[in-house]
Amino acid sequence: MTYHWNQMTNAEKNLLIARDVLKFNCFDTNEGVSWYRRHYDLGQWRYCTRLSDAIDLSERILKGGNINFQVLITRNNYECTVISLNEDRTPLFKIDGSTLPEVICLAALYLKDININ
Repeated sequence: MTYHWNQMTNAEKNLLIARDVLKFNCFDTNEGVSWYRRHYDLGQWRYCTRLSDAIDLSERILKGGNINFQVLITRNNYECTVISLNEDRTPLFKIDGSTLPEVICLAALYLKDININ
């Protein structure tokens, strides 16, 4: 399945991150889905808009792995390069976006092989 990032609401984007990237186990039951929605409505898990949540996401994604994120910030653009931590530090891919939380989310989705258009 391909997701159209620019056509999704922030709630849909954050749900995608929680369900398909972080694999919250609450999505295994209907009660768990309701639990997620209640907590989301209270302000939890704003990965694509809240920097502290996006940083938490990046720490979870990078933990124990052999990759790192390199971020370049310009006046109107953010670019996240995912780099392999092998000897030559090979760049694996680059993601552009309008905010830092957005590029972190897009990089995390790409790392989990989730198709974003």
